[in-house]
Amino acid sequence: MRLGAFTTFTPEYTFPEACKLIKSLGYEGVQPRIVPDASAQYDPSKPFNPWSNNKGGLAETAFFADPAGTLKPAKDAGLEITSVASYTKTGEMDRAVKMVQACGKLGIRNVRVGSEAMPKDEVFDMPKFLDAARGRYKELVAEARKAGVRPCLELHNGTPFPSASGVVAFLKGIDPKDVGVLYDPANMVREGWENVRTALNILGPYLAEVHVKNAKWLRGEKADRGCQLWDYEDADLEDGVVNWADVIDHLKKHGYDGWLVEEGHSAKRPTYDRLKLAKELLSRLLAG
Repeated sequence: MRLGAFTTFTPEYTFPEACKLIKSLGYEGVQPRIVPDASAQYDPSKPFNPWSNNKGGLAETAFFADPAGTLKPAKDAGLEITSVASYTKTGEMDRAVKMVQACGKLGIRNVRVGSEAMPKDEVFDMPKFLDAARGRYKELVAEARKAGVRPCLELHNGTPFPSASGVVAFLKGIDPKDVGVLYDPANMVREGWENVRTALNILGPYLAEVHVKNAKWLRGEKADRGCQLWDYEDADLEDGVVNWADVIDHLKKHGYDGWLVEEGHSAKRPTYDRLKLAKELLSRLLAG
């Protein structure tokens, strides 16, 4: 297994700066953040934030026009591209197709492309929604196949497929050579939890990449009807629900030799310290 890092979680660094930092700490790969409008992602008057105030976002339009030039800082730093983290979805198929085509020009195999957003209605016809969303994803897969690219769905709370079971059911009928899954056990703490043994056996050949972070539950305030509430919190890598020693042991049993991509959310440690400590911990676990 090889180690990479996701630039969403180096918000105070430009993409070239993030690549140099990641390389200096011993990582071999980088997952670049490609956003719809990079100019709207950073306001120097506001605190850094991975999602909404980030210096390192790369503009979709620039990537579509010149993928090699846009990602040149990674090559200059001696880093490989683990996958591209896009914010495109099949609800905007034109953007999604342009994304896979741009990745194809660089020979990038895996790219994160989301499916349709969940309906906002409280009650809706889930089977009907899933059938339509699956049909749209198959359209994207057909276009991506022409470019030699594999679109990937991330296991993520708030989506139709927060679990391994859910995503494999969603992808039924699509060859895993043509589509992949980004396994994120920390996201599954919040929604979609399945233990690592179960999840990896369900994912099988769909497993494309592993995202590395942690999370935990904290006791919150009691609701007015007497039910205990719980709060979800990002955690340091060694201090959450996900036992990364166990995850890596199971990945070894499955012969997984792909990327482990650090994307720590915890704000308790500065970016440099978090990346350094994660690299040290993961290296020990891989060697053990």
